Amino acid sequence: MKLLITGGAGFIGSNFVQYILEKHPDYEVVDLDALTYAGSLDNLKEVMDNPRHKFVQGRIEDGELVDKLMPGMDVVVNFAAESHVDRSIVEPQVFIKTNVMGTQVLLDAALRHKVKLFYQISTDEVYGALR
Repeated sequence: MKLLITGGAGFIGSNFVQYILEKHPDYEVVDLDALTYAGSLDNLKEVMDNPRHKFVQGRIEDGELVDKLMPGMDVVVNFAAESHVDRSIVEPQVFIKTNVMGTQVLLDAALRHKVKLFYQISTDEVYGALR
């Protein structure tokens, strides 16, 4: 099984990457992260030398890069998202570019490359308030 995990250097994404590599010794992970304020390679220090883990620094809205990484993927798990309400008010275009357009780039590439499963994990800035 081969997974493309986006946002894998963030808090939740990095824990997911570590979990997958630990619990599924036959899985390979390609980890795409822009390393913005929300991500850090320190979160991945335990898996950076794992031969089943490949880290790629880049943005999900980079269609050329995403299209290069997508062939052969069985699953995409998209943790990549801009978050924090205050940031969304100050720079709404950044949120739209990543959370909407970036997700669209991933979805289009997943369809083209016949990815079996696509999991969208996001923030309240995307899904809205619970009430």
